[in-house]
Amino acid sequence: MVLGIDPKVDYAFKWLLGREDHTSILINLLHSILKPSPDEQITELQILNPFTDKPRVDDKLSILDIRARDALGRQFNIEMQMVATGSLGKRILYYWSKLYSAQLLSGARYDLLRPTISVCFVNGVLFPAVQENHLEFRLTEKSLGISLTDDLAIHFFELPKFRLTAEELVTPLDTWLYFLRYAENLDPEALPEHMNTAEIRQAMEALEVISHVDLRKEMYEDRIKAVMDERSRLADSHSSGISIGREEGISIGRNIGREEGVSIGREEGEKEGERKGSLNAVPILLELGASVERIAEALNLDVDEVRQVAASS
Repeated sequence: MVLGIDPKVDYAFKWLLGREDHTSILINLLHSILKPSPDEQITELQILNPFTDKPRVDDKLSILDIRARDALGRQFNIEMQMVATGSLGKRILYYWSKLYSAQLLSGARYDLLRPTISVCFVNGVLFPAVQENHLEFRLTEKSLGISLTDDLAIHFFELPKFRLTAEELVTPLDTWLYFLRYAENLDPEALPEHMNTAEIRQAMEALEVISHVDLRKEMYEDRIKAVMDERSRLADSHSSGISIGREEGISIGRNIGREEGVSIGREEGEKEGERKGSLNAVPILLELGASVERIAEALNLDVDEVRQVAASS
């Protein structure tokens, strides 16, 4: 029987990786991402905000992230995003900075700061211009590539870009990405050969618990509903913004056409007006969380135009 529990749903994600009795699973996942040298292996991991059951989950789309610290003092922030928004990069950096700066008490030395690593799995595409599903961001000098410090590392995983089949899995990271994307449809009793590892079996067993406990299953389903509601809200706002932009654009275009008649012509004026109206809609859609690429596609604008508006907003 298939698992039926999607680890991309943040409740399930934190149940799986944010419990103190599941730290071995989280360590294995982090090792697959970081590929640490022998002296940088994670031997112990303390969950700083461990998972706790609550009677009900808030209807708002809060973020169930996981914060942890290892024996070397390194800090980790791990989260799953089911809804990709244009502000996600800024939010990840903001929470990285909060976790990093919180290490120091007043008057403490800066050399005591330890690396802080953020890992964000996204069930969407934030960087459509590149094919890679794993992007790692660090602080380096633009021309020479000199590192300012190794204290910052932010990993983004765009799950829709991961397209390997079960037979093509090679690395432990491949296996984890396949698990996160497809576990809902896997049968714990009949795992593909390359998925049949101790860590993946343990992860499947952990997720199965959700489906067997009524309260946890209810909370899991509440999270799915919250995600669906948020996607619907963004879609409605997106459609509304496009409609407003087009109507305003047509109006502006008609005015331009009347005023400049011979030089531009009514038809070209309306086209230019519609484009300007679409540009006027860009800040609205950005505020609602739509990505630059999605806005450009929906409003039939050039991506660079949308980026210019975003930079000046």
